Amino acid sequence: MLKRLFQYLTLASCALAAAFGAASAQEKSKLDEVLARGSLKVVTLGTAPPFAFKDDKGELVGFDIDMARLIATALFRDPTKVEFIVVTGEGRWPAIESGQGDMGVGGTTVYPDRAIRVAFTRPFIDSGQSILVSKAAGIKSLTDLNNSKFTVANLNNPQMADRAKLHFPQAQLLTFETPSAQFLAVKAGRAHALQIDTPTADHFAASAAKDFEVLPQLLTPSQNNAIYMKPGDFKWWLWLDTFVSELRTGSYYPQYNQIYEKWFGKKAPPQKFYLPPQ
Repeated sequence: MLKRLFQYLTLASCALAAAFGAASAQEKSKLDEVLARGSLKVVTLGTAPPFAFKDDKGELVGFDIDMARLIATALFRDPTKVEFIVVTGEGRWPAIESGQGDMGVGGTTVYPDRAIRVAFTRPFIDSGQSILVSKAAGIKSLTDLNNSKFTVANLNNPQMADRAKLHFPQAQLLTFETPSAQFLAVKAGRAHALQIDTPTADHFAASAAKDFEVLPQLLTPSQNNAIYMKPGDFKWWLWLDTFVSELRTGSYYPQYNQIYEKWFGKKAPPQKFYLPPQ
């Protein structure tokens, strides 16, 4: 009897040890992994100006790239402790799901269907969707654009396809994988207009103001661009979300505003209002 009881207690102890061991393994966060590694791996696009793109020297630059370097500074006090993993638009999600990258940026808009696959922080920049047109086409409104004689360059995502059906169903569509390819199509005359994030449209228009302009009517209300990561890791999400909060409303706002002005030529939206006690 005592032998059986001893065997039972031994088995129970082994089971509890295994359970606690599994729990400990599950509790290890990506944050712990990043800190132990001493560097950050960031998934991004490389063709989405002014968020993330390669400049004339072939170097990866942009608003989101500077944000990632600021995260590395917060983690390691060194903006160079970051490795960028450049992918296509659809390649973002498997790169995060597989663990290839710790987090992602690169002009990524928050949509509920995307939140099924990845977790998002609160937004670190507000955006929208606009139409950039070739001035030579004579398009002055969405009503003008809704004509079969015009071709619009879209990105390969369902949201753009849905907006095209809603706002200009008569127009012809060309689909591309990158914003840069969209813009090249308009510059080459293959398309008369393109649909894209408003900051990107403004960036393209500013690069050749005599040839292109952005229609004043937005296709969407305000949208949110955010950091994304593999879901299920609360500690890592909380750190990144806290960082974004400090960017927009707290201790990192001066750095945020400096980067914002650098890429968008205007001040960032004001941080939360503080009135000292009287």
